[in-house]
Amino acid sequence: MKSDEFKLSNREIEVCNLLITGASTTDIAKVLNLKCNTVSTIKKSIFKKTNSINLIELYELYKKA
Repeated sequence: MKSDEFKLSNREIEVCNLLITGASTTDIAKVLNLKCNTVSTIKKSIFKKTNSINLIELYELYKKA
């Protein structure tokens, strides 16, 4: 996925890449040394910026890039 296409930050791209691999919020928090609430906030931001309502739509956008 192109970061400039959706104006995603570097952290959002990191989280997005982990989401696409099937990592849970807890897994992502551990890998990136963040709190689960922070990961959830970043996920919401990713969904808003990409106009996705779930991981399936996000994955479809990821595949197109």
